[in-house]
Amino acid sequence: MSNFSDMVKYIGLSIDEAAAALDVSKDEIVRWCDTSEAPPLHIWQCLVRMLDEIRISAEEAAKSADLDQLEASDLNRVNLTVPGQAAAEFDGPKRAATAMAVATLARVFV
Repeated sequence: MSNFSDMVKYIGLSIDEAAAALDVSKDEIVRWCDTSEAPPLHIWQCLVRMLDEIRISAEEAAKSADLDQLEASDLNRVNLTVPGQAAAEFDGPKRAATAMAVATLARVFV
């Protein structure tokens, strides 16, 4: 495993999706995930942009919630989209952003 692999998994991308999102071959993704060989800087920068898009989406969803009316059952109905070109077309980033938003909203009940 590698830090690259951890980031790709955290974002929620499959090997095929990571290759498409980063515009590289699946073989390169697998090599960067399974060896100590690191991808070039522009690949890291793309992953950072995707993480930023996920974070921003989660923050906006949490900010827009009516906390005075929020019930625990509402947490299972959070649905959002991820803005931006890098993350928007894949399901993994949407799941990651939704999980972050739900975690933020769940803190209301703690």
